[in-house]
Amino acid sequence: MSEDRVALESFQRDHFGADSPLLDDTHFNWLFEEPPTPDPEGMQLWVCKRNGGIVGQQAGIPFALKVGQRVRRASWAIDLMVAPEWRLRGVGPGLSETHAAASEVSVSLSMTDAAYKSYKRAGWLDLGSIPTYLRVIDPPRCLRVSPYGGGLARLVARLGKPAMSAASLVGHAAARMLGARLVEVERFDERMDDLWEAAAPQHLCAARRDHAYLQWRFDKIPNAARHRRFLVMRGETVMAYVVLRVDRWRGESVGVVCDYLARPGWLMPAFALLVERARRDRLVALVCRTLNAQAARPLSMMGFLCLKNGLRQPTRMMARPAADRPELTPLIGDPKNWFVTAADSDMGFKDLGG
Repeated sequence: MSEDRVALESFQRDHFGADSPLLDDTHFNWLFEEPPTPDPEGMQLWVCKRNGGIVGQQAGIPFALKVGQRVRRASWAIDLMVAPEWRLRGVGPGLSETHAAASEVSVSLSMTDAAYKSYKRAGWLDLGSIPTYLRVIDPPRCLRVSPYGGGLARLVARLGKPAMSAASLVGHAAARMLGARLVEVERFDERMDDLWEAAAPQHLCAARRDHAYLQWRFDKIPNAARHRRFLVMRGETVMAYVVLRVDRWRGESVGVVCDYLARPGWLMPAFALLVERARRDRLVALVCRTLNAQAARPLSMMGFLCLKNGLRQPTRMMARPAADRPELTPLIGDPKNWFVTAADSDMGFKDLGG
């Protein structure tokens, strides 16, 4: 790949834009050369050449995927791109097949319409879209900048700031009665391994979130300073963690929940503490993109609104087992089995305004 780097950068600049993070050497190296579960064959970045030039690329992020009781080699499919003049000529499907052959399970999030149709023809399993949960903290400010009108606007206006504040305080009080407290830390540490072992059994399909992964994803990423890491503590035990990033949304500060994980029964206390923290920090709202059947009811009870189509457009999810792993289809093909957050794949790389 090194001999193609100059040509690759030119291709990426032309098709992803001059501001693409792929053109930043630090981001590029972090993403492709430093993942905690690397592909033994090398970085997951494939190109297609025609007439001596690069006409397409497919990248992947290798990761450890818990499927049932076992851990499988998996990869997030990212950054599939084919030059317009070479589309519908077999380049895209060829690159996608090469990527799929490298792992036991391939997963794709937030693909384009063209990629979605191509994956569908290739037999990928359609898991629907990743819901976005919106928790309004300050209704008047939120309505002023919200891209939504109609029903959402009427609902938020009817709830009003006093009601939302009261719900926040009640949830926070319940969490404190359990002995929970929210502690901000600068980096993740080895305690995350214990948390993962305790939390993992409740999720049938989830990317492993141990210390090595969290350290890579949030502490070593080039923009690590953007992330705030919160631990939910009871005594000396970590019951949950939440990673928060503050974005600017039409001039207002919005908290983006990049990732979270909780022991059984501790998701609601964790988010209750987070909502109260957001209220005290004067954020206009919290946004959490997650696929987690166990989160829907607790988040709803805390006033989160479920936006099926996200803030702008649906975030589609598709998965595909390797040809020699058909037994994985029933588990990975059911969206109710999955635990996904914005930390998965490259879904959380862009700001709300990006």
